[in-house]
Amino acid sequence: MPTTKELITGNLNDPQQQAVMQTEGPLLILAGAGSGKTRALTHRIAKLIDDGVPPWQILAVTFTNKAAAEMKERIENILHITGGSDLKQWQLNSGNLPIMGTFHSLCARILRRDIDQIGREKSFVIYDSDDQQRLMKQVLKEIGIDDKELKPKAALGYVGRFKCESLSPKQAESQATTARMQQAIGAYKRYQKTLFEANALDFDDLILETVRLFTEVPEVLKRYQETWKYLHVDEYQDTNHAQYILITLLAKKHHNLCVIGDPDQSIYSFRGADIRNILEFEKEYPNATRIKLEQNYRSTQPILDAADGVIDANPNRPEKKMWTEKKEGSNVIAQEVADEKKEALEAIKAADEMHRRKGVKLRNQVILYRTNAQSRLFEEACLKNGIPYRILGGLKFYARKEVKDVLAYLHVMLNPYDTVSLLRIINVPSRKIGLTTLSKIQAFASENGMSLWDSLNAVDQIDSINDPTKERLRKFVDLLVKYQEKAKTEVVSELSGHLIHAIDMEHWLRDDTEEGENRWGNVQELLSVMHKYDALDPETSLMSFLEEVALVSEVDKLQDKGTDALTLMTLHLCKGLEFDHVIIAGCEEGIFPHANSMFDKEQLEEERRIMYVGMTRAKKHLRLMFARTRVLWGQSQSNAPSRFLEDLPEAVTERRSDELLSAFAWASKKGEEGLGTGVQRFTQGKEDLKIEFNQDMDFSSNDFNQDNELSEGTRVEHHTFGKGTVTSIRGDIVDITFDDGQKKTLAMSIAPLKII
Repeated sequence: MPTTKELITGNLNDPQQQAVMQTEGPLLILAGAGSGKTRALTHRIAKLIDDGVPPWQILAVTFTNKAAAEMKERIENILHITGGSDLKQWQLNSGNLPIMGTFHSLCARILRRDIDQIGREKSFVIYDSDDQQRLMKQVLKEIGIDDKELKPKAALGYVGRFKCESLSPKQAESQATTARMQQAIGAYKRYQKTLFEANALDFDDLILETVRLFTEVPEVLKRYQETWKYLHVDEYQDTNHAQYILITLLAKKHHNLCVIGDPDQSIYSFRGADIRNILEFEKEYPNATRIKLEQNYRSTQPILDAADGVIDANPNRPEKKMWTEKKEGSNVIAQEVADEKKEALEAIKAADEMHRRKGVKLRNQVILYRTNAQSRLFEEACLKNGIPYRILGGLKFYARKEVKDVLAYLHVMLNPYDTVSLLRIINVPSRKIGLTTLSKIQAFASENGMSLWDSLNAVDQIDSINDPTKERLRKFVDLLVKYQEKAKTEVVSELSGHLIHAIDMEHWLRDDTEEGENRWGNVQELLSVMHKYDALDPETSLMSFLEEVALVSEVDKLQDKGTDALTLMTLHLCKGLEFDHVIIAGCEEGIFPHANSMFDKEQLEEERRIMYVGMTRAKKHLRLMFARTRVLWGQSQSNAPSRFLEDLPEAVTERRSDELLSAFAWASKKGEEGLGTGVQRFTQGKEDLKIEFNQDMDFSSNDFNQDNELSEGTRVEHHTFGKGTVTSIRGDIVDITFDDGQKKTLAMSIAPLKII
């Protein structure tokens, strides 16, 4: 019978085994895409437990609830296997598992226990992105900033940046070098003040307030340092400065910190992620051990070679070369199409053919794009062709109005000083309480320095409100008080069911339309989710449900395997996922890489990493697509192919185009160098075209020489298409409208053109 050690380290490659066995001191694991980092991490935790470390002394921080759940399940399986051997005393239950979760869920847990030690109440609510937008809109209005000058989303962007850098409003003032920045910092101050008054925290506050707790109350930090002696942080390249401080504080006493990640997959700088955290880990911990996981278990070698070709162009990255035992596989397809409509059609067609001809289920295929604005045409193409699809990044379930309305009621049950939630439900369902009444209440609150909740309780003192309206407001307050009391004795599903019945929400939502039925169906679905918390005591049931809803991420919900549907999503959302067939659309300069990155070296490097992440989601088939012209954001564009296509190794790339000569035009320089002898394969329309070259072929006889001046409006002649006029030029590529009406895209380097 195998020993525990053999079971824990079995089926691991040598570097993975090293990562598992290195349990003491700081450890940096550079884990390439698909290299089995979750396996290494979970087996390492199992090894610690086998060595006698109590599970409660082990902490694993992930970036998604999905990743945490997967790790828990794997550890359970390992411990079940080893339970009959050396771990005879091991009784597997939830209390015997290490703490695993996201940064935000971990901090929410800490703050629920100890936030009162820094002057906050434990009944705080967590504002999601929709709540934040509403609050910031209110804040900007209060401080007199027109949203044409500073939009709520932009203001929140500044606030998020300050918080990721762990800067308070006062500390951020040193950055107020422009009028716009002064406005942003003014909004930040008022935003934080309003959050505090509402006893609310946003996502970033969960981290910052935990850091503040640890800094201001050393005995609390000491308790958690003794609780979690072995720390693990997944996706370390995605941590921001505030998260870095949090982990550094926790690890300061024992230094048993294992971080795992891949600098090549650092793609969240817009959220404040700081790639320096992983690149400089060994400076922070000079005695750290470094282990590289380079064997890939996901993709074929051609896909890995293509991805390596793209990422190799980035400087200052730790040397890493991915390899796999899956040496054979389809070449990467780089496909040019006429426009964005053709791109959507060809992408859907490729997915459908992969499904019908090769048996690849639609749910194992994905179309990735750089911006949400690109998704519409793929949705339309799916609908027209009867292809079921799911889209991530659209309107989330928990962001739907009727769902948010129920959640707002529950927030007020927990915390009546949550002004954003109170304002949301005061007239839901309709109580004939309009904006005029609200402005009178607000004026009364401002004059008397009162909260909205206190003002509602003192409505009899507001002379400007008539008696019938006062009566409606009193009934609203009575309803909330009644259900605040019920919240002490009823679990969240029971409480919500009674509340929804009391306000007759079903009648309000179901208006004999399909949309009304869907809205009511969403509320019913929300109630079914709540039953997960029926076993908890009432107060914990309500808090736990609201926390999970606030912290759920979009990717966490990609678990519905019941329907076979094609996935559509942005590249930023695809981290941590894998598919048999991946299509990356819009591979054009200005789109991918994004136009915003063109004059910023660091942003351009991140764009390249985004491409690398997208490419390495593919297990068997990868297709990169670009259009010669496209309408995007209301403008027609004719952009050159993405520079990333230039870096694809010719040996693993099959280039296709619906314009044969254009296919020559965007062949990479590496390909041109290899044109001396051999065969190149292109596709024009549905026909596969094989063009043979040999060293004796002479292209210099072309009538047109590239050194000649060629510009829009120049008249040219082609021996096949006749005379025409140049309409646009993009590098070596020229668009020509010929006199017979034909429009062609040709390569100046080889097309037989002459100026007339």
